[in-house]
Amino acid sequence: MTWLVDTLFVTGALIGLVLLIRGPVARHFGPALAYALWLLPLLRLIVPPLTVQTRPPLQYEPVLLMSAEAVAEPVAAPAFDPWPWLAAIWLAGAGLFLAWRLGGYALMRRRTLRGASLVERRGGIRIVETDAIAVPVAFGVIDKVVALPRGFAASCDARSRDLAIAHELEHHAGRDIAVNFAMQPLLALHWFNPLAWAGWRALRRDQEAACDARVLAGRDAATRAAYARLIAAFAKGRNLSLATPMACAVVTEKSIVYRLRSLTMTEPTASRRMAGRLLIAAGVIALPLTASISYATAENVPAAPVPAASSAPAEKPVVHKEHRIVIVQKDGKDDAKLKTKVIEKDGKTIVFKTDKDLSEAEVEAHVAKAMSAMPIPPEPPVPPVPPVPGEKRRVMIMSDGGDAHGKHRVMLLDGEPLGGSCTNEAVQSQAQASEAGTDGKTKTVRIRLCSIGHHMAKAVEGIRAARDRIAKDSEMSATMRDTIVKQLDAEIAKLSKQG
Repeated sequence: MTWLVDTLFVTGALIGLVLLIRGPVARHFGPALAYALWLLPLLRLIVPPLTVQTRPPLQYEPVLLMSAEAVAEPVAAPAFDPWPWLAAIWLAGAGLFLAWRLGGYALMRRRTLRGASLVERRGGIRIVETDAIAVPVAFGVIDKVVALPRGFAASCDARSRDLAIAHELEHHAGRDIAVNFAMQPLLALHWFNPLAWAGWRALRRDQEAACDARVLAGRDAATRAAYARLIAAFAKGRNLSLATPMACAVVTEKSIVYRLRSLTMTEPTASRRMAGRLLIAAGVIALPLTASISYATAENVPAAPVPAASSAPAEKPVVHKEHRIVIVQKDGKDDAKLKTKVIEKDGKTIVFKTDKDLSEAEVEAHVAKAMSAMPIPPEPPVPPVPPVPGEKRRVMIMSDGGDAHGKHRVMLLDGEPLGGSCTNEAVQSQAQASEAGTDGKTKTVRIRLCSIGHHMAKAVEGIRAARDRIAKDSEMSATMRDTIVKQLDAEIAKLSKQG
């Protein structure tokens, strides 16, 4: 849809440009070059959109502090978006327009050929006479036909008859009917645009003037005068859809005057014609510059290189062993006389050896003294507690990066700044998304982005990395994740312009 909207505006601008310059081009380079100008909006219609692959930022880790809270607040009704309705009306109008134009052409062809009699064939083109028309007309892209009014050969002198037939045959030779069909999707895209309809009428006038120029190329003044009288005589003809009648499709005084004035123009020199063709070629070559451009993150980006193994010895893995305390209490040197007693206390095994007779209280005192001298082992990590509705959840991943301009840190947090928050000179941005949960409460994710330092490019790079991490966060819903990612994309674009 974005491509269609871009195409609508760009082709509309090109139509307006051609309407402005077609007159001067016809005077300086001839009617054929003015007619060729209409290739620009027609070719722009088929220019495909361009997708630019971008690489994600590397070698920068931001600080991410994310918080989510569930609060009992009402869910706001979504704002009315008129664009889907306008787009549906626009495309429906384009479809109806094409059906109307092609249906009108099919009806004209059927009525014209009903009861028509074949006069002759010329190079695969049928020349027929029919009662359905009052002026000569050419139509058909595959089955090519030149239709003449009934008794046309008897009612006109030989010169007028031959010029009229030559004009319609030249329409087939110049593929003018095919051009008329090719312009219909462009007109359908602009079915509501008066500028496009003005462009269509101008194209038909330029088409007829270019055909006149091809027919009269190298002819004498008398033939040109007879041809002008023939155009004026057929000026009362009616519009015949996409066909090319001898009288201009838009039969107005302005159209007839335009064609007659074109007959009096001096033929351009060979150098002028060549200059005009080069200008048209330059315009066609420049058309891709107007293509719709979208940006996508490149896939299959090579992974960051793995650092080479260090020659330093690797740290030994931590092995949890059984705590064993051995207490020896003796007076003599004979170990064989030692009595052994094993005691389990507080997860530790105490082996007590003595050659003395000690009371239970004395044994307990020795054990307590030995245990108090041991280092206290670290407590095992406490597993994270699942979030409770109504409470805030914070997840923190710390990392810093810096350069000669100072330290830069990107932080996403909720509420008041945490430790290491932004300074007065920091770049700050905001992002937020909300959605209704299954329990009827609204879940809101609020984010603040800070960059400590003055290097805007590093700040943008860090925000971009934060955006990519949020895009992969599986704890958020797809709707909330997309909303925040869009806001961060907007912040990246804003800060990029400032930097």
